[in-house]
Amino acid sequence: MSTDELFPLYIVISVVVFLFFMFFLFIQLYLKAKKENIGGCCKAEVDLTPKNNNDDHRS
Repeated sequence: MSTDELFPLYIVISVVVFLFFMFFLFIQLYLKAKKENIGGCCKAEVDLTPKNNNDDHRS
């Protein structure tokens, strides 16, 4: 088998490996974003208490 016969095989293998890594990176970033609630529509409110706490009336 010469190099000319293997050239399409190299292209197919390269494309498959490239697509595999793109899919792997997409899954990793998707899971990280899902874990950290980045870009979600149902973002949970973290701080529900008001920041002005006037329980201490010393004046």
